[in-house]
Order: sequence, then structure tokens, then C-alpha cells
Amino acid sequence: MVEKKEVLDTMAEDKLIKLIEELSPKEREILLKQLGGHNPAEVPKVDLNLSTRHEKAGFFSDPHVGEENFKEYLWHKMCQHFIKNKIEIVYCAGDNLEGMSGRDGQIYNLKDIGFSSQIKHLEQLITAYPKLQFYAIDGNHDEWYKIRNNGGLVVGEELAQRCKNWHFLGCMEADVKLTPKATLKLYHGRDGTAYADSYKLQKLIESFTGGEKPNVVLSGHYHKYVVIERRNVIGIEAGTLCGQSSWMRGKKIPAHCGYGIIDMYFNKKGLDRVKHEWVPDYD
Repeated sequence: MVEKKEVLDTMAEDKLIKLIEELSPKEREILLKQLGGHNPAEVPKVDLNLSTRHEKAGFFSDPHVGEENFKEYLWHKMCQHFIKNKIEIVYCAGDNLEGMSGRDGQIYNLKDIGFSSQIKHLEQLITAYPKLQFYAIDGNHDEWYKIRNNGGLVVGEELAQRCKNWHFLGCMEADVKLTPKATLKLYHGRDGTAYADSYKLQKLIESFTGGEKPNVVLSGHYHKYVVIERRNVIGIEAGTLCGQSSWMRGKKIPAHCGYGIIDMYFNKKGLDRVKHEWVPDYD
């Protein structure tokens, strides 16, 4: 019998994706539980029920508070920019804390060591801007506190208890219903980066079931700024507030540092048009 590791080591990524797609819903659910993942059939859904025909919101992802390369000055620049532009709603696509991975050497790249230190730091940053309403999901780094050693600690839930303006929407993925016929999805990946910046976002949009497609998806995890339109879905990878770590440098993975603003206009059919602005940060 061929060992699983030997099979996975010899399969190309596209073949592995195809294999997963051929699994039954029950088999996928079992696989996700084994990997510590979430069940896409149980994605949290939040209804903002916006009464306006226009919504201007801020977005960012992957601050990794606690990592030595977290750009705290960029956080303050971003929040002050949003307030100056009268933006109240801000979306975050995960990896709010750097977490404690247990990976060899990771602890030497931390400015804040441990859960208590990291979450207190982020709590101070959030409460400094009470006018902003943050709507966020947890990413895989946040989930380390939940999954490693079966700790069960949900970062987003703890932040929501500490900060009145932090609204926790779920782990890894959530659907935000903006109007009766317009939906924004927050998504955080779990796999590695790809040979082309747009590849992961493209495959994500292609994986959506026809009747469940969002109008806009804001994606985190890859630390890239990418905008594509596919299957009538506007896809945006939301960059990062954390500079390139030594681990990323070793893997030759760049970090697109910055944040964005998205203007969404609605009509009776749903989304009418979208405008977006990217504010890069260069070292």
C-alpha cells in the first residue's frame, strides 16, 4: 500500500485540489475537522441591513500584532485616515495576533510574547479609536490559540468582550449581508502562497457555489494586494500591516503593506458599482 505522505509529496497542487473537490460533503467535513478547519456549510452570516444606497468602508488584514515587524505607526495612520474621511465601518480579514506557533525560532521574532501580552497590545490599539467599528474574522494565526494543545481560546470572542467597537464575525470566514441582495465575504486562507499573486484569489472565487456567490470578497492570509473580477465577483486581497518576516524572506515571499478604502453603491438588484483605493506603505 502506498503511504499517504508519498502520494501527497508527488501530487501537484491542482491535482490535490481536484481530489478534494471530488470528495462528498461528508468526507470534506471529516477532512476539515482533522485539519482543524471550519465547515464551509456553517459560515457565519451577519446582516448589517444598510438603509443607504452607498457604503464607504475601510479594510485591512493581517496586522499580526506581537510580531516584531508589525507596523504600529501604519495602524495609527490608517485609523486616523478613516476618521478624517468619515468612515465608521472597517473590515479586517484575520490574523489579528501573531500567535504562538511553536515553530522553531518563531519566539525570537516576537515583540509581545504570549496571548496576554499580544491581546492587551491590540486592545489598546482598538480602544484608542472608539469612533471606528471593526468587523473582523479570526485567521489561522489567531486559531493557534484555539487549536494548539486544544486550548480552545477564540481571539475574536475575547477581543469583542474587551472592546465595544470590535465585532467578531467568525473564524476564517464570514458573510456580511449589506442589503437584501448584496453580500460581502470576509475570508482567510490556510494554505501557502502561489507562483502568481492572483492565483489563490482566482481559485477561491471559482470555488463558490453559483447561488452562494458574494458580490465582494475581502481576503487575507497571503499578505498581498490584488484586485480581480471573476464570475461577477469583485475580489480584493487586503494586504498586511506587518512587514516581511524572516520566515517570509526565507521563502522569498513579499509583503504588500498597506490598507484600503472601498466604496460600494447598491441598487434594487444588489451591487451597482465599486470603487476602491489602496494606500501602500513603503519602507
